[in-house]
Amino acid sequence: MTRATILLLLLLLLTLFFSSSSSSRCHDGDKKALLAFKDSFFSSSLDATWLESTDCCSWHEVLCDKATGRVNFLQFNNNFPPAVLLNGSIPAAVGDLSALEVLVFRSHPALVGPIPPQLTKLRKLYDLTIVGTGVSGPVPSFLSKLSSLQQLDLGRNSLSGAIPPSLGSLAGLTDIRLNDNQLTGTIPASLFSKMSKQYLAYLDLSGNKLTGQIPSSFGSVEFVYIYLSDNRLTGDASFLLGKSKNGPYRVNLTRNGFEFDLSKVEFPDRLGRLDISHNKIYGSIPDQITQLRDLLWLDVSYNKLCGKIPSGGSFPLFYDKYYAHNKCLCGEPLQPCK
Repeated sequence: MTRATILLLLLLLLTLFFSSSSSSRCHDGDKKALLAFKDSFFSSSLDATWLESTDCCSWHEVLCDKATGRVNFLQFNNNFPPAVLLNGSIPAAVGDLSALEVLVFRSHPALVGPIPPQLTKLRKLYDLTIVGTGVSGPVPSFLSKLSSLQQLDLGRNSLSGAIPPSLGSLAGLTDIRLNDNQLTGTIPASLFSKMSKQYLAYLDLSGNKLTGQIPSSFGSVEFVYIYLSDNRLTGDASFLLGKSKNGPYRVNLTRNGFEFDLSKVEFPDRLGRLDISHNKIYGSIPDQITQLRDLLWLDVSYNKLCGKIPSGGSFPLFYDKYYAHNKCLCGEPLQPCK
């Protein structure tokens, strides 16, 4: 092979390399949808980076599948630079990103309006996160059409109304976070009813206006954590615990109207944090809780408990305020028992 032939081949390879690297990887339909998404806002910092002349897979907040060029990850997380400030409502055009798997809007207080029904076209979406925004209206029942959904985080918004029972039809939905909204009504018994027993559930409904009792069906759900604090819930919540359970690891039931005999409760071995303060719980603190090696937080204040506070285990870590304002608890770190 002559020197001229070698140089010609090298030139051809370089030409192919630069032409392929400069060509757009982004799917044409996805790029069109993203540009429509951007144009739906009156103004945003997307204007400076989302340019029609560039590959949309290189845009901030966008990730594509390397093999197909399809947009599968769209994250607007205002907690991390480069910050993108969104002002307006969630554009319907996001529903045209049919390969999307993860959609995140976090810490955008000027993002307002309802959750658009066009999201139901995202049949591959497994993570929908809309947190810390001004999004309002109900938690839509049409979210049950997102058959691939595994995590639903709609915390710290202005959502109102009832939790749709239809969310329980999603067998893969193991993580539900609707905390710090204005939700009312009862907790649907259908939640997690289709979930495989091999999975652990996450539930955060704290900071709402929910009423009624915890569904008894939750007694058969293995929770990693369950946060129901700052609601108006009543009844017996002790069935969430149990020595035979793998979890929950964290339980927060504070500031409700729960009423049950704590002395009859057995605690799961892996329990790490338990806050049952500001309820109507009576009885005594069982000695069995001192055997929990992972217990790092216990707050039983503002209840109707009596008897001697157990000693041993993690109990020397807990201050007197965690036992305060009960009927007749005594012993360290409170007053000695008579």
